Amino acid sequence: MTKKTGMLTVNSENIFPIIKKWLYTEQDIFVRELISNGADAIYKLAKVCDGEKTKQEGKIELEINLQENTLKFIDNGLGMDAEEVDRYINQIAFSGATDFFNKYKDSENRQKVIGHFGLGFYSAFMPAERVTINTLSHRLDSAPVYWDCSADMNYDMSVGTRDRAGTEITLYLADGSQYLDPEYLEKTVKKYFEFFAIPILITCNEAADDKSPAYGTKMVNDTNPLWCRNPEDCERQEYIDFYKKAFRVEVEPKLWVHLHSEDLGVKGIIYFRNQAQMEKSIDGTMKLYSQQVFISDQAKTLIPEYLFLQDGIIDCADAPLMVSRSALQEDENVVDITAYITEQVAYKLYGTFECEREFYESIWEDLNPFVKFSCLKDKLLASYVEKFIIFKNLNGTYVTLKEHLEQIEPFHKNVVYYVSDDIQQANYINIFKKAGIDALLMTHVVDQPYIKKQEIKNQELRFNSIDSDFYEALKAEEAGSADEVRAEADENSFIENALKDTFAEILKGRQIEVKVGKLITPEVSSVIIIDEEERRVRETLEIYEARGIDTSGFKTGNDTLLLNTASPLVQYMAHEASEDEKSLLGRQLYDLGRLGQESLEAQEMADFIERSNLILQMLIQR
Repeated sequence: MTKKTGMLTVNSENIFPIIKKWLYTEQDIFVRELISNGADAIYKLAKVCDGEKTKQEGKIELEINLQENTLKFIDNGLGMDAEEVDRYINQIAFSGATDFFNKYKDSENRQKVIGHFGLGFYSAFMPAERVTINTLSHRLDSAPVYWDCSADMNYDMSVGTRDRAGTEITLYLADGSQYLDPEYLEKTVKKYFEFFAIPILITCNEAADDKSPAYGTKMVNDTNPLWCRNPEDCERQEYIDFYKKAFRVEVEPKLWVHLHSEDLGVKGIIYFRNQAQMEKSIDGTMKLYSQQVFISDQAKTLIPEYLFLQDGIIDCADAPLMVSRSALQEDENVVDITAYITEQVAYKLYGTFECEREFYESIWEDLNPFVKFSCLKDKLLASYVEKFIIFKNLNGTYVTLKEHLEQIEPFHKNVVYYVSDDIQQANYINIFKKAGIDALLMTHVVDQPYIKKQEIKNQELRFNSIDSDFYEALKAEEAGSADEVRAEADENSFIENALKDTFAEILKGRQIEVKVGKLITPEVSSVIIIDEEERRVRETLEIYEARGIDTSGFKTGNDTLLLNTASPLVQYMAHEASEDEKSLLGRQLYDLGRLGQESLEAQEMADFIERSNLILQMLIQR
């Protein structure tokens, strides 16, 4: 060929600054682009040779020369002749992959071409001021081509020196460039190609200084990662080991989902993080790959939003990538992929629940916040998994909502009592246990919005905090005969009148109503009951106050102090106690009720302790 010189043909003015500053967000993207282009060339060669050569025979080499400050990218792929260099390199933004697609339109090979040799190649000028290409086409009687271009966009083309098919791209870097450090280069390559299908080798036979040994030659990638294998061929320990390797953690995962859809071109593994990991960081790491090339760890368009709580790798062979391959384009195939991923997550949870219930329960505390949050965020997932969300009851047994409703139907149909704070509500838990009435532990922050969603979904279902509106569940059975009913009503009226003035004085200025009623637990003398709606309003106001919003204009309703007429202490107060004793015991019962709901102020606590000592002394004197 005759020597040729010229200026690069572009479709927009001064494209290099655009490439350097706008098209790519990170400088080391050039490593991904050049290796991807080399991989494309190897895949294309395997196709045009009708399978005589395969991707396993191909390799990509990166060579560092510390004397010349050069970094070479070498592949043994398709190569180019002079016409192709002129067409695909000299005319920026002309996609070599487009022509290849038109010739080989079957989906299998469309998926294998991961790069667009042309525009991506020019990312090489991000770290380099000069780039050369030495290439030889695989076609018989082709002549090697040498291409030399500097950042001013002026190039020279002449006869090359390469004697075998493939391409060698040389980047001339500044002295001291970080990409001349083989350890740093290895780290960069692994960022994108740690699990790439084609072997990648880095060579540096020179030492940086007299004290350091030469790097030598090292293969830096795993060509057959776990997610590319058939799930049936993978062992449990392999999943654990791969998680630790891929995400640089020491934690062993307990549950995972292996994605494998040939139709959609989607493979991957989703690992469910444990509770400790979520408490440390709410966001997981969800990596998107395309043909085993790392694309992004923020692929929000492709991966359902709720999955960003977890760790995982999604490999989408036909991902509709932007030209920079750093983001996804809008594509109808994305909808199908997202639905498939959601279905597979649901099937995994369902299968574990149905076939390994004991194991499912053992890991539920780790799954709990994720599953409930996911149901709030994703209607499709919720339609699958809500039926096997489980809750721990007061006996420490896990039950589904359906199972719980069946168990409590004889006591309080369609009303679910729940514990939101097992320490603060310990007294109420004890009352329920003694009464033989069950409740569910719902102590996570995600439980409150989950409760609201369930009530909206099922208008007949009602959730009540264990410390609110529980009288109907715990009240004693009504007397049988008419005379007994009349006698019980008279007794309640007598107690209420006997203690009315006492509690009016104790509760002066407080928004609290006193009621009497007979509970099935005589050990309990008094409890404070908050209306469920009132409790929710107060929680909302507390959130507003924490944000600095003035809520003083909002009025809250009355609480109820319930005196248990089945209690011997309440009976004593009404029938035998002196006025002083009524006042002393009344204040004690009120504070005991409050302690089940809130903490006492400092002086109130001091009074409570002093009063407790006084009552104990009275017992001794008796």
